[in-house]
Amino acid sequence: MTLLLMLLTHPAQSACRTVPVTADGIPVIGIEDMALDAARGQAVLSAYDRRAGTTGGLYLLNLQSLDAPAVTAVPLATGLRPAGIDLRAEPDGALSLLAISRQEDGSAMVERYRLDGATLTHQGTTASPLLCRANDVAFLDGDRFLFTSSHGGCGWGAVIQDNVLGGRHGFVGLVETNEPRVLIGGIGFANGLFPEPAHDRLTVAATREDALLVYRLSEPQAPPQHIAVPGGPDNLTMAPDGRLLVALHPSLFRLALHRYGWPGGAAAPTRIAAVGPGATTILLDEYGQRLPAATVALSWNGRLIVGSVTAPGLLVCDEAASGATGSSAPAEPPATK
Repeated sequence: MTLLLMLLTHPAQSACRTVPVTADGIPVIGIEDMALDAARGQAVLSAYDRRAGTTGGLYLLNLQSLDAPAVTAVPLATGLRPAGIDLRAEPDGALSLLAISRQEDGSAMVERYRLDGATLTHQGTTASPLLCRANDVAFLDGDRFLFTSSHGGCGWGAVIQDNVLGGRHGFVGLVETNEPRVLIGGIGFANGLFPEPAHDRLTVAATREDALLVYRLSEPQAPPQHIAVPGGPDNLTMAPDGRLLVALHPSLFRLALHRYGWPGGAAAPTRIAAVGPGATTILLDEYGQRLPAATVALSWNGRLIVGSVTAPGLLVCDEAASGATGSSAPAEPPATK
């Protein structure tokens, strides 16, 4: 009986393994975000080594290769400091890709690409001071897209105002005709976002509020639905069963120690949750020795695939994506597709 309870309670911990990822023989470090192309069994990775201060890029990963002890990704664009990314399937079978690209001077822009097979073609750049703290990006349709800004301004004053003094000046921006504008303000560190135009719904991760905020796209200024989650939410993706997968930071203090390599920051907790009808289910909850500071999770082919802002490679959990790996807490999530 005791063994059965252990298996039911901790399958994720026993089923997970770290998978090194290389590109052109170089380790891919800091896979902060991933965009899934389920139809082709692949994902685009956004990665760079923030601690080392080196550039990274965008990489294409064949998810079938995750059965191997180590995998090789195809470089799509290098010499970048990418953050949030998003994919959109086009009618001609190609993919459109959006990627936030951060610059050494503290500015940022959004790059748009076309992906045909493993060939990435640059299609345009969106630049604006509003993008200086851009965090995540998501298509609304073929022409318009949304982005999040973690803070309300570009300088250190904006960071202190929110991170130290507890302000909520993060926002969601809208880009149409290549012109950005603020759509929704007053968010405590706006992070991941997941729009569902067919359901008139936009879910935003408010990291410093330990909450998901659910807005109506048709009336974005209306008060949002507030879903409490057990940690500061980061990137959002959707599982095949319609639940939102959320990477959570249980302790922002420990995340900061780890992110900047300060004393006591050898590891930071990794927590992944699935937000579904009536419950938030913990899929993975670790101190972070294997993969610290998880920022994104994908569910594909019965697996949970997890990336981190600092770690090399990925964490792959063969059974965790079933949702049977942890306890549930009451929640009122958005209706699923």
